[in-house]
Amino acid sequence: MLIQTGQVRREALGAMLTVYGQVVPDPEQVTGISAAHGGQVTRLWVGLGQQVTAGQPLLQLATDPTARLAFEQAKAQVAYARKKLAQVKGLFAEQLATRAELAKAEQQLVNARDALRAQRRLGADRATQTLRAPQDAIVTQLNVAPGDRIRAGVALLALGARHRLWVKLGIEPEDVDRLRPGMHVTLQPVFGSAPSFKARLSQVHAVINPATHLVDAIAPLSGQATRNLIPGMWMRGHIALARRTALTVPQTAVLHDARGAYLFVVEPDQHAHRIDVVTGLEARGRVAVSGHGVHAGQTVVTVGNYELRDGLSVRTATPPS
Repeated sequence: MLIQTGQVRREALGAMLTVYGQVVPDPEQVTGISAAHGGQVTRLWVGLGQQVTAGQPLLQLATDPTARLAFEQAKAQVAYARKKLAQVKGLFAEQLATRAELAKAEQQLVNARDALRAQRRLGADRATQTLRAPQDAIVTQLNVAPGDRIRAGVALLALGARHRLWVKLGIEPEDVDRLRPGMHVTLQPVFGSAPSFKARLSQVHAVINPATHLVDAIAPLSGQATRNLIPGMWMRGHIALARRTALTVPQTAVLHDARGAYLFVVEPDQHAHRIDVVTGLEARGRVAVSGHGVHAGQTVVTVGNYELRDGLSVRTATPPS
């Protein structure tokens, strides 16, 4: 019977795991914007998902009347402490006040000035305050609208750094043990024809994400790698798994029946002999096999093997490759 053949080789074989995920802002580079005092949003210059540059106005806030009152009270307290100190100094010069009373008056003025400076740092000295972007970023969260009244310290919006992103990839739970931080991953947008680029896994989580029912693996990106990426974009990733040395044969040499996988080797007397095998990694048109009687250098049937039976005489159409 006329056949074509290949050879059993011992070689390093690496598998590629294909996964999918989304671009998200790097949570370590997300900045929350809040007001140091209460007030009312009078203007809003940005929307959710908008790109902003460092120094760009985000929103305008009218200072809450109670915050303005606290500032006026602090200012009045400074004036009172200054007047009180002048009185004590006059009494001290006439020896009608003690040095301890003078020191106390001086300390009261220091405390009053500190309280006034704190109110100014909070912005309570201004009728309105404009909050600006601290860096180039993307508005990833927006919690207010014009007219809203807000309390001090409440998050108004969040800014994700434009040039620091994550690709959050979804991994099937059974594949998690095959991954390690530091592994290379080749990334490419699912839609469009943008070129692929390389990154490394920084994290492989140990819990299932309830939203996707997959395990998250993180590939961080920065600098030029983020140039054409937008949060929410779908990405395809090819993760190069650890390489292993194994016996491999051409994929066309492996057949399957009710007993499982098998192949035919060509014995020196030009007869085909069936060997049952267990298959493993596949790459570059070859597949790893193991089984009793399989060893490197054997000739295996790659074409014509569907018609073979164990012990059938064969002749090759081409030299073994």
